[in-house]
Amino acid sequence: MAQLQKIQLPPIQNGIVQEGAVDESLTPPNTAQFIKNLNCDRIGALTLRNGLTLVGSQISSGNDILGMANYINNARTTFRLLAKVGTNVYDYDGSSWNSVRSGLTASSKARFTNFIDKTFMVNGDEATQQFDGSSFSATSLHTGDYIENYRNRVWIADKATDKVYYTNVVTTSNTLTGGTSFLQISPQDGEQITGLKRHSQALLVFKNNHIYRVFTPNSVDPDPYISRGTYSQESIVEGKDGIYYHHPTGFYQLTFAQSQNEISRPIIAIIKAVPRAYYEKVCGWFDDDHYYWSIGDITLEGVSFTNIVCRYTVSTQIWTIYSYSSEIRSASSYDSGTTLYPVVGDDDGNVLRFNYGNTDNGNPIHYDLITHWQYFTNIKSTAKSITEIATLHENALGGVISYQIDTDLANRWTPINGLTKDLYQIDKLNAKDFTRIRFRFSGNSQGMPFIFRGWELLNMLTEGEIKKK
Repeated sequence: MAQLQKIQLPPIQNGIVQEGAVDESLTPPNTAQFIKNLNCDRIGALTLRNGLTLVGSQISSGNDILGMANYINNARTTFRLLAKVGTNVYDYDGSSWNSVRSGLTASSKARFTNFIDKTFMVNGDEATQQFDGSSFSATSLHTGDYIENYRNRVWIADKATDKVYYTNVVTTSNTLTGGTSFLQISPQDGEQITGLKRHSQALLVFKNNHIYRVFTPNSVDPDPYISRGTYSQESIVEGKDGIYYHHPTGFYQLTFAQSQNEISRPIIAIIKAVPRAYYEKVCGWFDDDHYYWSIGDITLEGVSFTNIVCRYTVSTQIWTIYSYSSEIRSASSYDSGTTLYPVVGDDDGNVLRFNYGNTDNGNPIHYDLITHWQYFTNIKSTAKSITEIATLHENALGGVISYQIDTDLANRWTPINGLTKDLYQIDKLNAKDFTRIRFRFSGNSQGMPFIFRGWELLNMLTEGEIKKK
C-alpha cells in the first residue's frame, strides 16, 4: 500500500471530446466525456446555462413554430416579429401576437427574406406573398420552397423541379419585376434543392450532398462546388467567420474564402446518434460567439436524451450540449427597436427569448457532467482506492456527486452525496480496488446560474498491480 499525494482533477474548460473520437488514453485533460446544460465560457470552470423566457404569450398550444423572421422597415419605425404556426402567420408588435395571414398548409415551413422595405415569404405550397409591417399582400413571384435576395434580385428555389427562379434587378424606384426566369440546378440527380444562402461571392444552392454556386443568371457552377450539402435549410447559419450547416456526417464551416472545414469530430458519437428522420428538421442559430443546432432526441450508450441542442463556441472551438423542456423548431433574431436578442420557436406554439431567465419557460434546468476515465498513475493496471473527495463550486447546492469504477455496469453510478455546503464540500467515499474511475455531477436548477470548479482527491491509496483472475 502506498499513499498518493492529493490530486486536483483538471478543470473542465475545453468542453466535450468523446472517446468515440479520441481514445481514453489520449483525451485532453481539460475535457469531459459528456456535458449537458453547462458551458465553458468562464475559462477554468463550468457554469449553468441561462433559460428560455416566453415572448408575449403562447400562440397555439401543441403546434410547431415552423419559421420566423424579423420585419424592420427602412425608416426603422416599425418592428415586427413574424412566426408561422399551424395554418397562420402571426406578428408580434412588442406586446401581443396577431394573425396576419391564414389558410396555409399546417405542416409547411415558412421561409423569409427582407428586401425593398418588405418581407417576402414562401412555404412551398401557397403563393409567395409580401409583408409591409401591417399585412400580407400578393406578389407576381413564383411559388417555391426557399427564398433569398442576392445582388439586387429575389431568388426562389423549387425543390420538386430543381429550379431556381429569379427576378429582374430591382429598379431605382425599388420596384421588383420578373420572377419567371429560372436556372436548372443538376436536374434529376437523386438530390433535391434543400436551401439557399447568399455568400459574399455567390448565391449558394444547397442539395443533400453538394453545394452549387450561382454568380449571375449567366454564370452557374455546372458541377458541384462542394461535397457535403445539407438536408435542412434551417441548419444553415451565417456568423462572424463563415456559413455553417449540418450534414449527416457532421457540422461544417464554409469560410468566406470558400473553403470547407468539418468542426464536429469531438462529438462524433452525438452526430451519429441523430436519427435519419430528423435530418430535415435540424435548426440552427447564432449569437455573438456561439453556433447552436437543435437535433431532436438521441440515444447515447443506451441512455435517451430529449430536445438536444449542440453548442459550438467560435473563439475557443469547444462543444457542449444543451437540453430543453420542449423541442426547438425554428430561430431568428428579434430587434424590437430597443433591444436585440435571439429568439427560438418550439413544438408547443411558444416563441421564447433565448438564453434569458433561470428556467425553461417555468421548467427547471437539468444539468449533467461526466468526466473521462481517470487512472492517476503512469502504470494503468495499478489498483487504487479513494476514501475522501472535495467538491469545489459556488451556488451549486442540491447538485449530486457520484462515481463509477471500471467493474461497474455501464449505467450504474454510486452516489457520494448531495451538495449542502457552498464553496467546497468534503465527503467520504468507498471506491476500492479499481484501475480507473470517473465522476459525475448532476441535478436540477431553477435559480441563479452556478459555477462548478471540479474535484480534489484528498485521500488515495495504490495497492499494486491488479492480478488477472
